[in-house]
Amino acid sequence: MIFTNLIQTNLRTKELGKEIEYYQKLESTNSEAWELLKLDNASHGMIIITDNQTKGKGRNNNSWFMSPSKGLAMSIILNQPIGLADAELMPIAIGVAIAKALENRGVTPQLKWPNDIHISGKKCGGVLCESKVSKGIVQSMVIGIGINVNENENDFPEHIKSSSTSLSIANGHSNQRELICAIITTFFEKEINDLQSTIKNWESYCSHLDDLVSFNHKDTEQNGIFKGINEKGHALIEIKNKLHTFPSLSLE
Repeated sequence: MIFTNLIQTNLRTKELGKEIEYYQKLESTNSEAWELLKLDNASHGMIIITDNQTKGKGRNNNSWFMSPSKGLAMSIILNQPIGLADAELMPIAIGVAIAKALENRGVTPQLKWPNDIHISGKKCGGVLCESKVSKGIVQSMVIGIGINVNENENDFPEHIKSSSTSLSIANGHSNQRELICAIITTFFEKEINDLQSTIKNWESYCSHLDDLVSFNHKDTEQNGIFKGINEKGHALIEIKNKLHTFPSLSLE
C-alpha cells in the first residue's frame, strides 16, 4: 500500500505533485496518465502511482519488471505547452533528479544514456518519456519512472537477476517508497526550473563517457563511442571516426 499523504508531506514543490492518483494495480502508469489526459481529467504536475504495475513499458517497447509492493512505478504529467528545446531536455532532467534522489538515500548512482539508472554497474531503474506534439509545441508529456526500491535478489526473474539491483540491496535497508517518490519529484521540479545546469549535472553522473555503447535508434542497432551530450540533450556518438547525434526524446 502506498499512502499519498506521505508523499505530499515530503514534497517541496510549487507545482508538481499537488494531485496524486493512486491505484492498487495498473497495467501501466503511463497508459493511465494518457487516458486521464484524453478524458481531460489530468492536471499539470499530477502524479500517477501504483503498488503493482503489471505491464510496465520501457524504451523501444521493452517491458519493465516491477515487484509488487516493493518497487516504485509512477508517472508525472506535464500538461502545459513546452517548447521543443526544453522538451528534449526532460529525459535528461528526470535522470538527474532520480540520481540525486538515490544519492540522497546513501548510494552512488550512475546514469546510462538515454534512460537507465544504475547502481554498482547494475540496473535499478529506468525512464520513459512520451509526448504529444502539435504546431511545433509539446502540448503534453508523460514521464514514466520505474525504480527497484525494496526488492531483494530473489525477487528478480532469472534472466535479469545478474544485471539488476535495488536501492535496498545497495544501502542495506528497506526504504519508504513514498519518500523516494517525493524526493524525485522535488528534484525534478528544481531541474526543470534550471535546465541550463541539467546537461552538466547529467554528465557528472554518466557511467560510460568515452566507452563503447550499443543502442537501438529507429529499429536499427547503433554502436559507437559515447562522447557526452550536447546542449539539446542529444547523445554524441563517435561512429567510424565521425560524430553523430541521437535525440533522447522521441517526439510524436
